[in-house]
Amino acid sequence: MNEEKLIMDRFGNENPFRVPKDYFNEFPQRIMKRIERQRRRRRIIRWSIAAMMTGCILGATFVFNNFKQQNLPLEADNSQYIEDALDYSMINNMEIATYLTEAE
Repeated sequence: MNEEKLIMDRFGNENPFRVPKDYFNEFPQRIMKRIERQRRRRRIIRWSIAAMMTGCILGATFVFNNFKQQNLPLEADNSQYIEDALDYSMINNMEIATYLTEAE
């Protein structure tokens, strides 16, 4: 009760809160501008995400194809490597055939 009396003595019956002139007349236009800004921001975000995803897909495709092309010569060199290793170990084809037939 004491606080109410203190407030009434200081402010009286008048309302201490005020709104700017034409606040309620301009309110719908301000809200519509804010909605349009949000729509524009969402549109930009969506296009940015789509561009980033496209870039990631293209980048991954490029890296994958590059990696695949780098491994092709290695696979072709495997047979040459095996032949060189056999020549170095001095194992002839007859010994290999004998080993394989005995293993069965």
